[in-house]
Amino acid sequence: MSYIDLHTTLREWPYDPDQISVRKILGTDGVVRIQMRVELGILQMDAEGRPDGAHPHNCESLLEYHRKRLLVHEERNGTTLGYVLNADQCQELRTEASLYYRRFVALFVLEEYAEVVRDTAHNLGIFDLCRDFAHDSDDRACLETFRPYVLMMDARARAYHALQEQQPASALAHVNRGIMHLRTHFDGRGEGDVESCEEMKMLRALSRELASQMPEDSLVVTRRALRTAIENERFEEAARLRDALKNLHEQEHDSGDAG
Repeated sequence: MSYIDLHTTLREWPYDPDQISVRKILGTDGVVRIQMRVELGILQMDAEGRPDGAHPHNCESLLEYHRKRLLVHEERNGTTLGYVLNADQCQELRTEASLYYRRFVALFVLEEYAEVVRDTAHNLGIFDLCRDFAHDSDDRACLETFRPYVLMMDARARAYHALQEQQPASALAHVNRGIMHLRTHFDGRGEGDVESCEEMKMLRALSRELASQMPEDSLVVTRRALRTAIENERFEEAARLRDALKNLHEQEHDSGDAG
């Protein structure tokens, strides 16, 4: 067996500690992959499916595998009660979440926001699964520490994708929905001040930035976008736009009081 010395490759792509360096390549097998330059080398991930290219239990991911098992359990018993994840299964899911985390960070740098949403949704699914079905209380709580960050990244990616699609009202709605999700998370856990967390500060700053870029008739624009979403039966988007409309009304009211 022969081995390849990566010295030349690493020298041609130097590590920069001040920025995340990412690129996409086409593998010799025709598969698109993402490479991230790290301090001691290059981290490589598949762009589709599980980042390490594995198919656990002949499924695309462990999340898919456990969701299938949960569905079978529910069909047999008429309830999800009694479905339990043991400590090893939770550790495996956490490992998978770390793979998807690395990839959605890389995808965010590449400005491939729809794919970021795909991977943040995957990790939030793992968080929910462990929270709801882990046998051990530590395993139920372990990933919740990371939920605010993933919620923030999910909201930002959805907003930037909406901007790519020339939908500023939807972008603002996505951010405000992310703010609502953060509040729900902190209220549910009953710990800490959500307004002081860095994720909330970042989303609030983005919300203000997007609101300031909205046209003066932003209420009219948002109402029009809401009607279009309802007419096209895009009900999830319609819900976000209703939130945005409510937020714009509150901002208008606050401005009026200030005057």
